[in-house]
Amino acid sequence: MDEADGATPAALVRGLLASLMKAALISGDAEGLPFRREAARLHAALAARPEQVASLKLDGLWWLAVGDAETPELRDRADRIEYGQPKICPFTLAELTAPDLDLDRAVQRLRETAAIG
Repeated sequence: MDEADGATPAALVRGLLASLMKAALISGDAEGLPFRREAARLHAALAARPEQVASLKLDGLWWLAVGDAETPELRDRADRIEYGQPKICPFTLAELTAPDLDLDRAVQRLRETAAIG
C-alpha cells in the first residue's frame, strides 16, 4: 500500500501543492522531475477521493505547503519564483482534484503568477 493512500485529504493537498511549488521554484526540468513525480503520485491519491476535500481551507494549506517547499536546500536553485510568492493559491480545490489536472501546466501557472522580475 502506498503511504499516500493512508494520508489525510489535507496532507495530500498540502503535499501536492508543495511538490508543485518545488518543481516551479527551479528552472531545470530534469531537476524538477522528482517533484513532478511526487505531485503525480499525490494527485492520483487525491483524485480518487475528491469529495473528501470539499470542507478544507485551501488558504491555510497553501501557506503550509509554501513553507514545506521553500527549503534551504532549494534556495540556491530557486531562480524561477521569488520565495513567498504567490501569496494566494492559484488553484481551486476542484482543479486540484480533477482527474485531468495537467501537472506541467500547473507548474507553469505557478511560475507565471509568481515569476521573478
